Amino acid sequence: MFFRLLTLAVFLPLLCAVPTPVAAQGMCQQCDLPPGCRGNNNKPKKNKDCTPVSVSIESDLDFGRLVLIGDGVGQVIIDLNTGQKTTTGNINDLGGIAFKGVARITGKANSPITIILPSSIVMTDASGAQAELTELRTDMPLVSYLDGAGQLEFSFTGNLKTDNPIGGNLRGRIPISVQYN
Repeated sequence: MFFRLLTLAVFLPLLCAVPTPVAAQGMCQQCDLPPGCRGNNNKPKKNKDCTPVSVSIESDLDFGRLVLIGDGVGQVIIDLNTGQKTTTGNINDLGGIAFKGVARITGKANSPITIILPSSIVMTDASGAQAELTELRTDMPLVSYLDGAGQLEFSFTGNLKTDNPIGGNLRGRIPISVQYN
C-alpha cells in the first residue's frame, strides 16, 4: 500500500464579502439593505435603520491532517453539531485539529435574513492537487433572524471528497452570501 500525505490543514481563508445578488438567480440587487431602503424612489422614512448586512468569519473550517491510501478515493465529514471528524474510503485520519467554521452576521436588529452557500467548491494546492468540498450547510434554518443587537452567529461545514491520489496543502474560499428578506 502506498501512502501519500495529504496535509489538509485546510484553513479556509474564507472570502465572505457579500456579493451583489444576481437578478437572474431570482434575487434583488440591493438585498444587503433592509426593505424600505432599496431603490432610487424608495427613500427611507425618518429614523429608518438602513444598516447593510455583513459577514465576518470567527473560525475557519479545518479538516486536520489526513493520509490518502492507495487510489485516494474517500470522504471526510465534520459533524455540524459535534464538530467530530469522520473519514470513509481510502482516507485515514492523522490527527490534527479539525473543526467546523463559525461566522457572524451583523445588520439591522430583529431582521429576517437568508444565508446562501454554494453547492460545492474546488480546493487546490500549488502542486495541482485538488479535492472538492460538497454539501455545504449551516446550522440555521432557511430564514433566520438577527437578534436585538443585529447579530447572528452560525456554524457551517461540508463534506471533503477526493478521488485524486495526489496530496497537498489544499485551500479554498467559500463565498457566503447573506440577504435581507
